[in-house]
Amino acid sequence: MINKIKKAIEQQKTLIANFSYLAILNVFNMVLPLITYPYLIRVLGKETYGLVVFVQAIIAYLLIIVSFGFNISATKEVSIHRDNKEKLSEIVSSIMIIKCCLFLMTLVILYFSMYFIPQAKDYKLLFYLSMWICVYELLFPIWYFQGIEKMKYITYITLISRLIFLGLIFAFIHTENDYLYLPIINGIGAILAGVVSLYIIFVNHHISFKLQHISVLKFYVKESIPIFLSNVSIKLYVSTNKVLVGAFLGMSEVAYYDLAEKIVSVLKVPQVILGQALFPKINKDKDVIFVRKIFFISVGVNILIYIVLLFFADFFILFLGGTQMMPAKVVLFIMGSSIPIVAISNIFGIQLLVPFGFIKEFSKVIISSGIFYFIQLLILWNSFGFTIESISIITVTTELFVTCYMYFYCLKFELWKKNMITSS
Repeated sequence: MINKIKKAIEQQKTLIANFSYLAILNVFNMVLPLITYPYLIRVLGKETYGLVVFVQAIIAYLLIIVSFGFNISATKEVSIHRDNKEKLSEIVSSIMIIKCCLFLMTLVILYFSMYFIPQAKDYKLLFYLSMWICVYELLFPIWYFQGIEKMKYITYITLISRLIFLGLIFAFIHTENDYLYLPIINGIGAILAGVVSLYIIFVNHHISFKLQHISVLKFYVKESIPIFLSNVSIKLYVSTNKVLVGAFLGMSEVAYYDLAEKIVSVLKVPQVILGQALFPKINKDKDVIFVRKIFFISVGVNILIYIVLLFFADFFILFLGGTQMMPAKVVLFIMGSSIPIVAISNIFGIQLLVPFGFIKEFSKVIISSGIFYFIQLLILWNSFGFTIESISIITVTTELFVTCYMYFYCLKFELWKKNMITSS
């Protein structure tokens, strides 16, 4: 029995190591908001803090362009060619070149968008400084480290940059007027993490940066377009929620919604860790039996997490935001129901459809979900009106739609029935 356990551990050594590093990283990411959020919401106030979140939600639209779905498509390419330095140099160089062009495009878009966003009139600097989100996406190649299954680099870099961020928050933000320091501090962390990670890639790993022929760049763009379209649908309704709440209900309501979303995001961390650790392995091995085993464990754990949320919701809200943030409770209950739903859709989509080559079908699901979301939004607008509760409900129903549609395709292509697939 002991020998069998040792053998199983040895066989999954890389997976266990990556899972461990991701666990450390995400536990730290769970603790960090518990330290900074209570301080920031009290120092900045819910109105100002809500404004910062509102601006970040708008910048998140531009983040979709810079990321362009490479966190999945590039991870897949790197995982396949991890032992070929020449090919890795081509992949890394191509993705970096494309991302630089996309980042410059977002700066132009932001400049002209300023004339159409009412809140930008008095807060232009906040908008520009909040572009740190896009800078981080540009400089920090998480897709490379995921592809080679070396998650320790992501863990070390992120821990160091976040600790610097933590210290600077308490050192420089003391009043409501210090809100601009928040994006500045985040920007410092983004640049630091990016520079260190690029040093590891180009110096330690001996990857060469080379200008690529336009045909090569077109190939990687084309490969990522389906994932990009999928991300557009996902990010649009995720970011649109905060934008709608801010535009129609006010910045205090943005703060309520953001708190509920933060708590739910923290509780989704176990699934995030699992998904990131599994994807390179599944993409390489294509072992459906293994995926099925993980599925039942994942669903059980996430249902348990939601039950815990139901019992401890008051404690979470009071601890993080105080009594002033209790209106977030109903939103928290609603959005929390998406925890097991998203866990199921992740297995069907990211861990089955994508690795087995059904990227177009995966993208079709996500694009359809965006359409489904906006149809619900129009119905809501023309009938009941917007509330943070109603916006939260259509978000959960959209996630449920995604899960059912993903499952439909898994049944259609018999992915759930096969024992082992070596090619799609």
